[in-house]
Amino acid sequence: MAGGMKKIPVEDLKPGMIFDKPVYIDSSNMLVPSNSPIKESDIKKLMKWGVAEVETAGMLMKAGTPMPAGALSDDSEKKIIDEYHDLLKRRKRLIEVHSHARGSVNSIYNCIRKDKVFATRELEESVTNIINLLQENNNVFLFLYGLDEGKDYSITHAVNVTFYAIIIGMALKYSRAKLNELGLGTLLIDSGMVKMPVYIVHKQSNLTEQEFNQIKTHPILGYKALRDLGQIKESVANITLQHHEQYDGKGYPRGLKGNDIDEYARISAIADSYEAQISNRSYKKKVYFYHAMRNLLSSGVNKFDPVILRVFLSRMSVYPIGSIVGLNDSSIAIIIGSIPEKPLRPIIKLIFDRDGKRIEDTQIINLIENTSLYILKAIDENEIGVNIFEVL
Repeated sequence: MAGGMKKIPVEDLKPGMIFDKPVYIDSSNMLVPSNSPIKESDIKKLMKWGVAEVETAGMLMKAGTPMPAGALSDDSEKKIIDEYHDLLKRRKRLIEVHSHARGSVNSIYNCIRKDKVFATRELEESVTNIINLLQENNNVFLFLYGLDEGKDYSITHAVNVTFYAIIIGMALKYSRAKLNELGLGTLLIDSGMVKMPVYIVHKQSNLTEQEFNQIKTHPILGYKALRDLGQIKESVANITLQHHEQYDGKGYPRGLKGNDIDEYARISAIADSYEAQISNRSYKKKVYFYHAMRNLLSSGVNKFDPVILRVFLSRMSVYPIGSIVGLNDSSIAIIIGSIPEKPLRPIIKLIFDRDGKRIEDTQIINLIENTSLYILKAIDENEIGVNIFEVL
């Protein structure tokens, strides 16, 4: 390539950018020719290949924008679009953080299984990583969906629950110290399941009454293991002990009611229920985001703290980021952001047009401003044969 080349970080590229000279990946590969717009698919390929920067001798002719000109006017809406593009860059980091956390939980589960004393330094590091990641972009939880569960579902479940619990804690304006406690407790939420017979844990049919009664002892067994083997403080171990208690007093193991249930446990119960719904288990298939939210609303009125439940629903929105929806003009889109005041009018990215043709480039619509369009229904990704991570 000729001299005078300047390097451009891939993270600075935006769909629609046009240079008056070709943009190169390296000396042998051109990304786009001169006067041709950079596409979102180009940027995704670079990220997938691990390319950190591109080069060009040209000048930027058009800055590029993720939306049609004039479509955004409000700063908060523009922030959502910026966060969406930032989000796409953080999937690799989430996978690394998630893997580290699973390893930390697995190590402690192994100690509990053998009645061995354990330390929590690695686990605390995992909590710090999760909090930091969510503070950088708290929508990164989207990439938990469909993440490889590995051989032990319970470990992945605990890590995922921790993400959702910390999201709630952040929405409640928890201090860093409280977020650390909440995260530590939720990573160990199912410690007592380690003491359950394997055949019960992985049973694919309904449990007998005797088996279910045995399962109901796992909060107590987990609490005892955390206190005896890990010297976990009471406020943290109570998450394990109380996360199956219900706000109406119909939970277990002690039938606690209302605010007699520790607040951390009330948060964890909501996170635990939501995560269990959107994940595959041996005895049931996962449900989609929207349906999980609806289930929380319908069945959770008496089971969960109503204030914390409202906080969670508000934070996740009626249509959480990553939800696929059908519009009134027969087009199909994916939710990339929303404003809490207008949960039914989110910001969407089109996947298929009204004729069912796949849209390759970025077409983002703000439903608050485009009043002729509205959401008719939520759609499961399997119905339309796409993977949400391919169309984000």
